[in-house]
Amino acid sequence: MRIGSESLVPGPSAMLSLMLALLLLFTAARAWADEFDTLNFDAGMTVITDSNLFRLSATADPNTVLGRSSTADSINVTSLGVRLAKPYSLQRFELSASLVDYRYDKARFLNFSAFNYSAAWRWNLTPRFKGSISSDRSETLNSFVDFRAFVRNVRIQENHRFNAEYEVDGVWRVIGGLAQSKSQNERLFLQQQDFKSNVAEGGIKYAFTNGSTVSAVIRAQDGEFFKLTQPQAASFFDNKFKQSEQEARLFWLFSGKSSLDARLAYIDRRHPNFSQRDFSGVVGNANWNWGITGKTRLVTSVSRELGSFVQPSSSYTRVDRLSVGPAWEVSSKALVRARVDVSTRDFLGPVTNTALNGRSDTLRTLYLGMDWRPFRWATMSASLQHDKRSSNQAGLDFASTQVTLAARLTF
Repeated sequence: MRIGSESLVPGPSAMLSLMLALLLLFTAARAWADEFDTLNFDAGMTVITDSNLFRLSATADPNTVLGRSSTADSINVTSLGVRLAKPYSLQRFELSASLVDYRYDKARFLNFSAFNYSAAWRWNLTPRFKGSISSDRSETLNSFVDFRAFVRNVRIQENHRFNAEYEVDGVWRVIGGLAQSKSQNERLFLQQQDFKSNVAEGGIKYAFTNGSTVSAVIRAQDGEFFKLTQPQAASFFDNKFKQSEQEARLFWLFSGKSSLDARLAYIDRRHPNFSQRDFSGVVGNANWNWGITGKTRLVTSVSRELGSFVQPSSSYTRVDRLSVGPAWEVSSKALVRARVDVSTRDFLGPVTNTALNGRSDTLRTLYLGMDWRPFRWATMSASLQHDKRSSNQAGLDFASTQVTLAARLTF
């Protein structure tokens, strides 16, 4: 396949890697894995070919930006992982960890290896008093959709959570939790700076007999941009923030074939030194999952989110998204999925008058994929994704196409 003059067919090294992964799959026929096993190991190989890795505008000259004529690249992703799940009386312990290696064919300065993990204790002190303690860590490359310096910038995200739920009677529950998060970039990313935050929440939940629930939660967050020891008056960059949130959530089972998961919240973020950066508003989402037949399903989602994006021309973004995704179970071993996304992203809350004030982007995504599980220990997948962004600011539009081939072995 070609997009413009760039071939999206994986190159020889990528094909060799994929063939090796397939060989490993089919020579491990005795390495059965069962979903009820206490301990499982994973090995995977993914080959991604991207027609526009750095998300450059069609008007940009790659030679000027990258020093080479092409912005297309292939990425080989190799992963090794372990998963542990152990129930003990009313408790359940879960652990997963993985090493993921990313190798770029042309942009080798982006190569990196990631260590990711997640761990959880699903605890029950009594059948009516339960909750979880969990922790996770992930390393990912910042997308060039927002990070416009064409160097490697890996982000490390860490989360630690405690949640509890007490059943007062047959239908009412009291819920609460504590959370701590930390996000750190390898390089300076002014728009999305390194931060850490602490969150406390509490609320009530009503559980219907059919499995549906409705809940209300109040949430308070204290955040700190820990690499800024002092506020930056010249750029209105604060080093702290407080955010409050009032949330209502509904999960409703209409029948055995459809369900609705909806959230509506009001958030209010305040900065102690520069009120110009404050923002507030209504956010939420609604996801409707409809089983049309026994083998076909449709997921439709709408959402609005507000998020910090600090620069002279904006303090935050508002993203409105619509997504429609059908899925067809071709057989017990094969699933075909598709998705159409349209989102509008407005950059709001400017603190100075610049040429980028009032920026608005529209991103359209088309996705088609297939998962094939020839054996219970082997999964193969292939997908095609096309993204196109338009903007009212010059030079911020782009189009990209990704072809992904993956193979995974569980034993």
